[in-house]
Amino acid sequence: MKAPIVQKHMTRLPLEIEQIDNVAHARQLMDLFEIRHVPVMTGLQLKGVISDRDIMNTAIKRGKEIDDLPIEEICEHDVLTVSPLTPIDEVARRMLQRGVGSAVVVDGEYVVGIFTSTDALIALSGLFR
Repeated sequence: MKAPIVQKHMTRLPLEIEQIDNVAHARQLMDLFEIRHVPVMTGLQLKGVISDRDIMNTAIKRGKEIDDLPIEEICEHDVLTVSPLTPIDEVARRMLQRGVGSAVVVDGEYVVGIFTSTDALIALSGLFR
């Protein structure tokens, strides 16, 4: 069986945050929209991904309040990016190899979606219905 492409299972046009925004703003957006991964942008240019894990690990390491830190200081800059036409099994393999919970889906230079471990589990569960 041929794996479906990531475009069919990604979250389209995900919420984005500017790299100059602070951690408090990222937390607020993540809580409000119940998400764990947010692309970090400068205008239309992808600069990184911030996750709830990044925020939690930074808070533990620094042992102090981090709400005023700019996102760019703690986000992951080496982002796993994939094309909308990439098969989801390849995306899942690459996520596992890199130990990340998301891949940003880009079409040319533009962010068009995000594929997370939750999206992968939803796709997997759909195979067995």
